[in-house]
Parts: sequence; structure tokens; C-alpha cells
Amino acid sequence: MEAIYERPGDYDLEHEGDDEDVRFYLDLVNKLQPNRVLELAAGSGRVTIPLAQLAAKNHFSLVGLERSEGMLDAAEQKKATLPDSERRRVTFVQGNLCEWQASDPFDLILTPCSSLSHLLALDDQVAAWTRAHQNLLVGGRFVVDLTMPNLGVYADSMQTPPRALLEIDIDTQDPVTGERLLRYKTTEYFPHEQRASIRFVYDKFPDKRQVHRYVSDFDSHVYYPREVDLLFRLTGFDVESRVGDYYGRPLRRTSRQIIVTGVRR
Repeated sequence: MEAIYERPGDYDLEHEGDDEDVRFYLDLVNKLQPNRVLELAAGSGRVTIPLAQLAAKNHFSLVGLERSEGMLDAAEQKKATLPDSERRRVTFVQGNLCEWQASDPFDLILTPCSSLSHLLALDDQVAAWTRAHQNLLVGGRFVVDLTMPNLGVYADSMQTPPRALLEIDIDTQDPVTGERLLRYKTTEYFPHEQRASIRFVYDKFPDKRQVHRYVSDFDSHVYYPREVDLLFRLTGFDVESRVGDYYGRPLRRTSRQIIVTGVRR
């Protein structure tokens, strides 16, 4: 388990103001009008809780699946603050997305925030797509949100000697406490494995005089668009759409995201 997932408060802080994908999923659910929604790797409820608020209005039920106990505890705390009409619509469950089997199928399964990049082995990737297929009604949709390969950074890391660019990719502040969080990032790419070894360095400033630093290492599978299509087709889906960002723009050379929707055959 990466260190950041053992610190739900820091995870929320690094995503402070990062709601572009949340708006995307809210719009998607409004458009599709599902009866049952499953979010895989729900974390601390960053996407799940806004969906629960919509669920009360649109009369659908929602399950957030997460394997980290600490993240689940944080999600449950957020759920407890919701009005009863919203709280009754959402259930958080601990489980592995490659294995968890629902008692009743869903109309829509979501995987935000490149969560499937944690699956390094091909067998695990096929298992995740297969389980999603099994947890959907015929005609149900599986929406996969992944980060596109950063080929420029990967090329630098493959030089001899390798160059690892240190970048500050997040600088955020808690609007209530004023606590500041800086996240630095280095990436090394292993092309024969399609694996990016990412080192996140966090500097947390509880005040102007102190700093708390820690490292969270993340091995990430690098997905390419055709590979994602093949995973859908292999596991019984028809690919309905592929877009390059949360605004629905077509996939192109400069796209930072790939969002693929598969429909269960």
C-alpha cells in the first residue's frame, strides 16, 4: 500500500480543488440515469460523496468499493455528515476490485483517477475487466479513466545515464486550516514491462516554521489506447466511446487522459 493511501487527510488535501473529473461523472450519471452505480477504488469518497448527493435526487443506489481500511474509514466519516436521504443511498464496501462479486448487478461501473494503473500484471488486468463485466447487467457500462503515457518524461528516464526530472506537480492549501502541501514527482520508465516507477515526495507544512516530509513510491502500469480497447474486447465489451479529457474532446496527440466506455454484450 502506497504511503499516501495510509494518510486520507493528505490524499484529500492533494486533491483540494481538483473536481474536474467529479463534474464529469456527475454529468455522466445525469445523462445515463442508472439505477445502481459501483465505483471501484473509491478511496476516501472524493467522487463517491458527490455522487451520493446526486443519488438522493435521481433515486439510484451507489456502492463504493475500496481495499484500504484507512480510506474506508475516511469515506464513512464523510458519509456520516450527509443528510439521511443521501446517506441511505450509498454503501462503502472493503474488497479487491479483481475479486469482489456483487449480489445484484449494476447499470454503471466507474473507475476514476487512473486506479487501474495499480494493476501491474496482465492476469490482474484481465481479472479486473472480467469482474466488472460479471458485475454489470447486459447493456451496462464500464467507464475507465486512465492517464495517457507521458512519452517525453519516459524518454528522459531512458537516457544513459538516466535523467529523472524532479517536478512540483501539486501545491495546494487547506482552505480551513491553511495547511500547505507540496508534492514533488520523479518518474523512471521500464519499456519492456510498460511500468512507470514514480516517486512522490510530500512536504507538508502545518505552519510556516515546520515541515513534515515523506515519500510514497508508486509502480504504475502504463496503458496505451489500443491495449485498453483490447482489454474491453477480450472480456466481453463493445467499446462505445473513447475521449481524451473530461470535456469529451476526441483522443489526440496532446491528450493527457483516456476515458473509455465499454458496454457489456
